[in-house]
Formats: sequence, structure tokens, C-alpha cells
Amino acid sequence: MKIKAFIISLTLTIISFCESYGQEGNLNDVEYTIIAKGTDSPIPDLQIVCFNKYFNKDYLPSDFRKKYNLDEKRLYKKKMLVELFHSDTDGKGLDEIELIGIQENDENLIVNYNVINSDTKNDEEKLSPFLIVQVPKSKKDIKFVVNGSELGKGTELYVD
Repeated sequence: MKIKAFIISLTLTIISFCESYGQEGNLNDVEYTIIAKGTDSPIPDLQIVCFNKYFNKDYLPSDFRKKYNLDEKRLYKKKMLVELFHSDTDGKGLDEIELIGIQENDENLIVNYNVINSDTKNDEEKLSPFLIVQVPKSKKDIKFVVNGSELGKGTELYVD
């Protein structure tokens, strides 16, 4: 009797593992457009998702929004912005956010990127790389994977 219960328990565990692994495995690429990138981020490390231009006004100074045309309504029409900001506080020469890709499954939108040192000539400068991409609007949980490590998910980042 104990062996039968053990086998049933083990079988259910394996099935559960396979189902959860299979869900993460069914990832589809998400089309995106790079809206802006640079090394003059006005804010420290932050990952935000913007449904509308008014959300940016809480975080970004007007001169930065104007420089990169982030107040344009067309950017948010059936789309949203995923904004990645990083500060090289450790002086490692990090000067670029390299987008590996954006994928989704039924539950999550996964933004995978690396923060890299693309130009060793500017290693002495205090740079703050950023990347802003446009993707279709989604209410899915967002997972940010940076340099191979997941930062977390952020459903609380959305603004209606």
C-alpha cells in the first residue's frame, strides 16, 4: 500500500514538473521596436513599463522626455514601453544595455538583457545606460532577466 502511494505521489510530482517546465518552454518571440538608447539615464537602476505618457512624467525629467520624444501619444497607442535604466555605480565601465530578446507565454512577458562594457575607452566616465523599447500592450506579468538572473516580476508596474 505504501509503495503504491509513493508511486502515485512520484508520478504526480513528475507530471507537475513537466507541465510547469513545458509552460516556460513554450515561449514565443515578441516583436519590439527600439525607441531610444544611450548613456545619459536621468534615474538610477529601474525597470518600468509604461502604458501612457503620463506615467513617464512621474519618473523622467521633461528635457529627457523631450530629447527622446517620449511624450508622443503614438508610442502608447495599442503599445507600451518597456524602459530599462542602469547606473554604473561600481565603476565597471558598463555603458550599454544589450537586449537579448523579449518572449512571452500564456502568463509572462520575459525581457532578457545584459548590461555590458561595449567601449573600454569610456571606462573612466560615470555612465548610466538605458534602453527603451516598444512592445504590444499586455497585462501579463513581466519578468526581467539581467545577465542571466531574474530580477522579479512586476504586475504592480502597470498604469491604466
